[in-house]
Amino acid sequence: MATPRGPTTSMAKRGQIMGYAMLDGQQKMSLKEISAKTGVLLSTCSNIIRTARQRASESQNADLFADENLAPLPNSVKGSNEALTQAQKEHLVEVTLQDADHCRMTFTQLAEAGILCFFLIFI
Repeated sequence: MATPRGPTTSMAKRGQIMGYAMLDGQQKMSLKEISAKTGVLLSTCSNIIRTARQRASESQNADLFADENLAPLPNSVKGSNEALTQAQKEHLVEVTLQDADHCRMTFTQLAEAGILCFFLIFI
C-alpha cells in the first residue's frame, strides 16, 4: 500500500531550495543545511533538486528556476494512486456495484436471492 504523502512544496519554497543548491564557493550548502534552513525534509530537497536538473536536461531549458523545471509532479505520476493493481480496482468496482444493488433490495428479495441468512425472532 502506498504511503500517505504530505502537502506539496510551494513553488516559492522550491525556488528557495534551488537557490541554496546553486550556491558555490564558501557559500555552498549541503543538503542537510538546505533542509534545516528551509524546514523541508532532506529527501524532499534532494528530490526537488534532482527533478529540476533532470527536467532541465530533458527539456533543453537550462534555467533550473523555470516553472516547467520546478513544478511538482502530479500525484498519479508520483505513484500515490498505485495502491491497487488494475485487477484489484476492477474487482472493487464490481463488488461495490453489487453492494449497491443489495442496498435497494427488500428483506424478502434478499432472502430469495440467498443473501439474507439470518432470522429475526420477536419475543
